Amino acid sequence: MAEKLHLEIITPLELVLSEEVDEVVAPGEVGEFGILPGHIPFLSLLSPGELKYTSGGTETRLIVWGGLADIREDRVKVLVDGVERPEDIEPEEAKAELDKVSEEMKSFEGDSAGLKELQRRLRLAELRASAGA
Repeated sequence: MAEKLHLEIITPLELVLSEEVDEVVAPGEVGEFGILPGHIPFLSLLSPGELKYTSGGTETRLIVWGGLADIREDRVKVLVDGVERPEDIEPEEAKAELDKVSEEMKSFEGDSAGLKELQRRLRLAELRASAGA
């Protein structure tokens, strides 16, 4: 069994991260899950949320916009729509986005697919606003 995991985080535009880590905690569609070396292979949809990884005793947190995690052979490949470091989020911009999406939610009259997408946007806006605060 390997002592480390190889973590890759990829957006449609770039390879954001590729490094050896000790542990990964990701926001799965049905709840948060953790991955250590030797984990069984699996795929999971990711919800907007906080992805955390630990390396050498240091925890790093990233906000992911949703996507897919592929875990196999001590490799964690995370394919996401977008990713942000909390320290890079502009607080005023994040608050304005949260206010905008909250207003959309109040007056929403669409179908269930539209509601699900709006709820995803609201969750992401809440995460960004709390991280940027």
